[in-house]
Amino acid sequence: MPRPRAGPPARARRSSRSSTTPRSSTSASARPRSWRCSSSRSCSPSRSCSGASSASRWSISPHRSPLLSWLTATLVAAGALTAVFPFVWIGLTSLKTAPEIQRVPLQLSPDRWSNAENYREVFRRERFARFLVNSALLATVSATSSLVVSALAGYGFAKFRFPGRDVLFFAIVGILMVPFQSVVVPLYLWVNRLGLLDTYLGILAPDLVSVFGVFLMRQAIEAVPDDYLAAARIEGCNEWAVFWRVVVPAVAPALATLAIIKFMWTWNEFFWPLVVVNSPAMKTVTLGLIGFTNMYFIEYNLVTAAAVLSVLPILIIFLVLQKWVVQAAVMTGLKG
Repeated sequence: MPRPRAGPPARARRSSRSSTTPRSSTSASARPRSWRCSSSRSCSPSRSCSGASSASRWSISPHRSPLLSWLTATLVAAGALTAVFPFVWIGLTSLKTAPEIQRVPLQLSPDRWSNAENYREVFRRERFARFLVNSALLATVSATSSLVVSALAGYGFAKFRFPGRDVLFFAIVGILMVPFQSVVVPLYLWVNRLGLLDTYLGILAPDLVSVFGVFLMRQAIEAVPDDYLAAARIEGCNEWAVFWRVVVPAVAPALATLAIIKFMWTWNEFFWPLVVVNSPAMKTVTLGLIGFTNMYFIEYNLVTAAAVLSVLPILIIFLVLQKWVVQAAVMTGLKG
């Protein structure tokens, strides 16, 4: 009786399959990362895996108590109402006349919603358009200068090692603990000696560099992995290319946050412009609001209209850049 032909051993088939799998993984891992310095746009590592893992870690359980959900919604609504109501009140008051504001009992809504006389009076009474231009120019220059200096200084403190680096960084951060009022007199004498009183440069003198910006950018750039910088250098990038094509895109949310904060600080600055500004043509928005008050009475209808005009630019900038601000807050909260 003929013996059946034996087939190929199963162990050999398993070994052949197992031998091909490592080869494919090895070849896939051996492929270099595509990161060309000569390209116009730098490649950034994908964050889909980290985002998915962080989302799974921070996912909220669907099984929540109805009482807890109702209490949370009530607290959030109360906090939102508390934060928004002053802005709503100022906006409604800016549409009222002086007798409407003094009416008893207090009336929330104006008699005429189309009343824009207060806004026209603001521009007739004071050179408010010039004040807006001055504040916008000063805030833009201050924010731009702070972004450039803070990003470069933060990159140096975060990614370079040199003698006295930590001591110098803590000395710079220590300036944040010094009240600005304590250095007003020497700063005023210095600006006066340089002949910069009542000039744009004199107003900008304390705001061209932000100590807080250096601290913020150092913390943000320190979170950028050194492997990305090393890969860019291997591809032929010099330090300027590494900074502009790798570091700056990675910390763009932090830069947007710093731009908003610095713009708001300079826009709302009152004390220093009051010290160095003498002529009406150099007044800022905050100084222009004083023109609607005197020692006898306050024209609340004009003050609120001017306040609405002074808040609108900041509100528009925040709405445009809010996505970056939220992203910077999330990245800071999940770091580490």
